[in-house]
Amino acid sequence: MFTNKLLTCSALLIILLLLSNAVFSQKFISLPNVGSDASLEQANLFTSSSLTTPTSSTTGKPIITRSTSSITPPTTKTTSTESPTTTTPVISTTISPQPYPQPSVGTWNTSCIMLQMAAQLNFTYEAKGGNFTNGLYNIPNNASVEDSECKSQTTQFIHLIWGPETSKQSILMYFDKSNDTTVLSSIQIHLTLLSEDFPDAMENQTVQLIHKSDGEFKTPEKMSYHCTRVQKMNMTETLDAKQLIGWISVSHVQVEAFRMANGTGFSVAHDCDSSETSDVVPIAVGIALAALILVVLISYLCARRRSTSRGYMSF
Repeated sequence: MFTNKLLTCSALLIILLLLSNAVFSQKFISLPNVGSDASLEQANLFTSSSLTTPTSSTTGKPIITRSTSSITPPTTKTTSTESPTTTTPVISTTISPQPYPQPSVGTWNTSCIMLQMAAQLNFTYEAKGGNFTNGLYNIPNNASVEDSECKSQTTQFIHLIWGPETSKQSILMYFDKSNDTTVLSSIQIHLTLLSEDFPDAMENQTVQLIHKSDGEFKTPEKMSYHCTRVQKMNMTETLDAKQLIGWISVSHVQVEAFRMANGTGFSVAHDCDSSETSDVVPIAVGIALAALILVVLISYLCARRRSTSRGYMSF
């Protein structure tokens, strides 16, 4: 009887212990339904540290289980630094206009006149717009002798022509002789303004250029005139006109008019820069020297006479 009661109490005690253990486990061991890794880690830690099985006699180290999620680091945008394209500026060079060429030296010969020179014209002409402008033109050195006057002994000329057959250009030079002296009297130029030489000129324009000489190329008879430097001579429209429309520049000039028919080459040259001394100067110098000599001689004779007379008186 007592044994049955003891067994019954023991069984009730075991049941109470099991129930209390189950209630305690239900209260403290139940894990929260949380999806985060931190809550799960805390629950595992609490469970492993607080729960002991009744059948285990040794307490081991708590096993902590962590779920690590791989976190991808933020991607940084890489900016490509491209070197800027540098464009070299194009420098436009303005070509300066070339200077007008210098005239070439030409030589022309007739039976009475021999001429060598380089000549350039600078004159005014009418352009297509109605304005007047300046032009340069070189007398070509390959111009040919068209005509000449050699019979007269007072006035002679040489006529040079060049250019196409439809529009001949020309220069006419007159020489006069007076008192055994030869001089240039005039220059006449007939110039048609061709389109290849003057593209901006009014069409069908002809220029007449005339120079009335004031004694250029003056030289003694039977001598040639020579001058290397540039000489400018004014040009007008007519012989009596006073309005200047340009000039002619001549250089490397050597000319001889009224030559002998059988003469070859130039005669003795008379240079334009040679000093011409007047005959009055040497005559005056000669007279002064003669007077000085005469005065010295008279003085000497007078002194000698006085010394001679004094010598006789001493005796």
